[in-house]
Amino acid sequence: MKRCRYRIGRIIFCILLLVVIVVGVILFINRDKTSKEDLNIKNIIDSMQKEEAKLDKVRIYGTHLNFSGELNKRIYLDNVDDAKIIFKNINDGKDIKVDIEYDVNREGHLTFYTSDKINEGIDLEGLSIGNYIITLKLSEKNYNTNKNDINYYKIINDDDTKKFTYYTITKNDKNNKITINNYNKNIQEKKYSYMKVDIEDTKLPSNVYDITIDPGHGGLDGGAVVDGYSEKDITLEYGLLLKEKLEELGLKVKLTRDGTNEEELDIYDMYGDNGRAVIPNKVKSKYAFSIHLNSAEYDLNTGGVEIYVPNNTNVDLARLLVQNIVECANTNYSPSSAYKIEDGLYLRTFSYYDIEASNEQARKDGYEPYDLTTDTTYYFFIRETGGLNTNAYVDGRNPLYEKNKYYNSPIGVESYLVELGFMVSDSDLNNIINNKDGYVDAFVKTMEEYLNKYE
Repeated sequence: MKRCRYRIGRIIFCILLLVVIVVGVILFINRDKTSKEDLNIKNIIDSMQKEEAKLDKVRIYGTHLNFSGELNKRIYLDNVDDAKIIFKNINDGKDIKVDIEYDVNREGHLTFYTSDKINEGIDLEGLSIGNYIITLKLSEKNYNTNKNDINYYKIINDDDTKKFTYYTITKNDKNNKITINNYNKNIQEKKYSYMKVDIEDTKLPSNVYDITIDPGHGGLDGGAVVDGYSEKDITLEYGLLLKEKLEELGLKVKLTRDGTNEEELDIYDMYGDNGRAVIPNKVKSKYAFSIHLNSAEYDLNTGGVEIYVPNNTNVDLARLLVQNIVECANTNYSPSSAYKIEDGLYLRTFSYYDIEASNEQARKDGYEPYDLTTDTTYYFFIRETGGLNTNAYVDGRNPLYEKNKYYNSPIGVESYLVELGFMVSDSDLNNIINNKDGYVDAFVKTMEEYLNKYE
């Protein structure tokens, strides 16, 4: 009997020992699988200062990431010799350095931002594949040593949107997927919070595009009509041809309309699920061009091209496009002076008269007026595709229009309205009808030149 109990005890002991060994091995294996990146994250964060910087605004417009924030530490501006955003590579690769603007507010906290232009800042197309923690790097004077200390501070996104996903423009049939997110992770029984960027190569999902082309008007809305020519028909011809030519560059192009269901188009359906101002965001395109033909109350001997740009942007792309159109299509810059900022480039925002008219219409129709300012971009296709970046405002309060579900999106499409020429100018109209290749070649040349800067 004693021997039996002894044997049972030994069996139980062996079973327990085996369980302990198996559990230990499992824990060791799992630890080994995750420890390298976790330990790198831990080491990076542990080497930083205890104070952290919090972002109050994070935006993506076109191909650029922009943000602003504040360092939660009292500091004297004279003590800071330099400030940069550093993407610290987690896995021993190269860091990414970004220049920023900075100042100190009334509370003595350092404030910073990447750019005052919505289409500048951190160029997402130029980032290298890897995994990064976003940090603030300061060169601070140390009066005890008479030298500068290089200090790193963790950055946390305190804006409403915590996660961003971006796909780069197709280049040689390749794309990168960029994910920006806040993380909270326990590493060796300690909680770590940080903002991380993961960049990996990928193929574009089927519902993601590089560029959106919007052939102006359509359906019941014919646009301008002169001598039997309808604006909506001509812009559709241009849209189809431009799509074909841009795709030959390897770009993935979406049309807001392709002529297959023209009779079903509703002139008020600009903001519905398949509305012209919604499609560019829906397909996550980086650029969008709305193609139009100009009109006037009187005939013109000489017309020309106009490109309307978003407010508060770098206009390099628009400038290159208008120059190429003039050259390739053998046309002119528009003679119009209203809203002109330079040859061929125009910026129209709401005037005080426009704002009062909008407010009066809202009061008449029984809804709260929109919060418009003289900085609000006027043309809906430019404004509503940009989301928060361009102060989009169609939120459904006006019963005439559906809600633009991207009106408050922090991710926006860099959009332009292109008036190829004047239909009331015989020379313009003749050139537009008979020289489509010239105009389209200008678009193709522009995108090829502009996107080659990433090589």
